[in-house]
Amino acid sequence: MNCIRDYEKKVLYLLASRVLSHQQLEDLVSAGEIVGYDHTGSGYFLSIRHDDLPQERLVCHEPIVTGSAKGVICGFVIFIENGQLTLECHSWGEFDVPEGFRDEEVQVTAT
Repeated sequence: MNCIRDYEKKVLYLLASRVLSHQQLEDLVSAGEIVGYDHTGSGYFLSIRHDDLPQERLVCHEPIVTGSAKGVICGFVIFIENGQLTLECHSWGEFDVPEGFRDEEVQVTAT
């Protein structure tokens, strides 16, 4: 079962579309396997594995993508390596990203 949140899907498309094809993104969203989640205290890392992901290390940080929910503002970066994609969600404002942030209605913007 895929548990990628809707706002995380939007972030994936915004950040990774320069290095992954539309089909690779669709496959990742529909059939990727979540292999890790780590809440760090100021954000989280969500790791997803899929056979079609590149082996070489890629870092996706443009455009600047932010999210907000209930007064918490966060930023996102994607790391791809060894057939795995890691979405980093980190604190961008005054407040740390709380443990239950993934369950909020996060509004995503890109600049």
